[in-house]
Amino acid sequence: MTKHFKKSDWLALGLQELASKGPEALRVKKLCAEAGKTIGSFYHHFEDQAAFIDALLRHWQETFTQPVIDALEEIVDARQRARELSDLATKLDPSIEVGVRLLASQNARVQQAVERVDGLRITYVTQMYAKRFGISADEARLLAQLEYAAFVGAQHVFRKNYTTVGPKLAAHLQSALEAKYRS
Repeated sequence: MTKHFKKSDWLALGLQELASKGPEALRVKKLCAEAGKTIGSFYHHFEDQAAFIDALLRHWQETFTQPVIDALEEIVDARQRARELSDLATKLDPSIEVGVRLLASQNARVQQAVERVDGLRITYVTQMYAKRFGISADEARLLAQLEYAAFVGAQHVFRKNYTTVGPKLAAHLQSALEAKYRS
């Protein structure tokens, strides 16, 4: 008896295929072939490819953004929160993040979703820095944007060894910020 392929299975497969093979892997026939499932099985869960991509983006945001923010809210110490954020961010699979951004370069709806996620992430870091360092919202936003640009860029530049390089870059940045602002 074959395993019933749930909506969550399709989404997990979609992220995996996007990460390893790029946006072309999200074609319905390719996904079905990879899953060993019929096209009817896919359409049982999704109206069409656009609905699948929309669900995939929600899944990406719900899995890789909101839980991180929720977990950090429980940490009271500002330094510990910054360290934990860096740890969580550098544990993200850069292939998924890069894959989503590649898809965004080809699809305006995906680009809008990525911009929303980027905005959420930057806003969170902005608020964290303003509170932690006692600086203006404008200065905190510039720091958050700089850190986020480095984070996204490092995922591309150091994709193959990001799990090693990313934490070192994040730790160095946090040390530099602490030295500058003496929190």
